[in-house]
Formats: sequence, C-alpha cells, structure tokens
Amino acid sequence: MSEENEIKERILNKAEEMFLQYGFSKVTMDEIASGLGMSKKTLYKFFSGKENLVRELIKNRQCETENNINLIWADKELDFVGKLRKMMNYIGKQSSKIKGPLFDDLRKSMPEIWTEVHDFKKIKGLEKATELFKKGIENHVFREDVAQDMVLLIYTSAIQSIMNHETLAQLPISANQAIEAIFTVIFEGILTEEGRHKYISYQPDDNNNKENN
Repeated sequence: MSEENEIKERILNKAEEMFLQYGFSKVTMDEIASGLGMSKKTLYKFFSGKENLVRELIKNRQCETENNINLIWADKELDFVGKLRKMMNYIGKQSSKIKGPLFDDLRKSMPEIWTEVHDFKKIKGLEKATELFKKGIENHVFREDVAQDMVLLIYTSAIQSIMNHETLAQLPISANQAIEAIFTVIFEGILTEEGRHKYISYQPDDNNNKENN
C-alpha cells in the first residue's frame, strides 16, 4: 500500500470511529484532523469535506463486506454448511458494528446517503440470498419443494427489519444471536421433531367435517 493510501485509510478509520461514537453532524473536520495528529490542510488534501469523507467510508465498507462474503463462498476447504455458518458469523459481526448515533444521524441529516445505503443492502441482500438458496438446493441442504420466492421474501424482510441499529438496540441479544435466530427459524424451523410429525399428520379439513356431521 502506498503512503498516500495508508494516510487515506487512517483518516477513514478515525472518521468511522468518531462518527460511530458521536454521530455524523457532531463531528467536525477539525476534530478529525486533531484526532489524527495532522493539519486540517492535509486532511482536506484527501477529502473535500465530511460528506465526501462519509461517502468514501460507506463505499469502502460496502466493497469490503461484499469481497469478504465472496471469499467465504470461494473457500474450497469448506463445504456448503461450513460456508453458511462462516457467513452467518461474519454478517453478525458486521451488524454488531451498526451501533451508536451515526445511522440515526445520517437518516435525519443526509437522507440521500441513508437511502443509498438502504438500497445497497436491499439489492445485495436479495442477490446473496438468491445465490444462497440456489446453492443450498444444489447441495441438498435446502428442500426443493418450498417456494423459493417466498423463502427469499421472508429471509430478506427479516434481515432488513431486525438487523438494524434501532431494532437490535431493543433486543436483549447480540447481533450474532439475532442472525443465528433468523437463520434457525427460516432454514431449520421452530417445530420439534414430534411437533413436526403432528403438524404434518394433522388434517384440519377432516376435523371440520367431523364437527359438521
């Protein structure tokens, strides 16, 4: 990595740390420069302002997340279930970073950036979920007789509704535990073996007919 890229990465890391702790609107370029021990002139050499900085920060983190997930799926040492487990852990860790006032602040003060972030998560989430479901069927881990579109809708809706700062703050569990619960309910189900057997064997139409006779 070149010296300029190293400096740029240092700036992004410090800005992310301060934004997560204090929010976007309450952190100034002066404070970021001071936290880095550099002059404001040097900071402005790399970023024209806070908006430019936060856009670059979000773009970098999105690319980093996508690249890491792709690396997990490309790992030939892991079978499908191993990749699934590793991906779950990674998503949980990434979601645990979504904390503090930054995201509420961005939504209120820079709604256009918040919308871009939300749209990216929605599009990429659906893309990765579709790939996940397809590979699960190919590897005989997921059932073929369940409507794929419905599973994808339930999965992406659960991820977007639960794996966010506002919801996670209200839950008595960690982000890792939340993602684990989502995967367990959707891909494993909440019925016990006994409960599953009873559910499958139960015939509501027959019972209704008996009651009506």
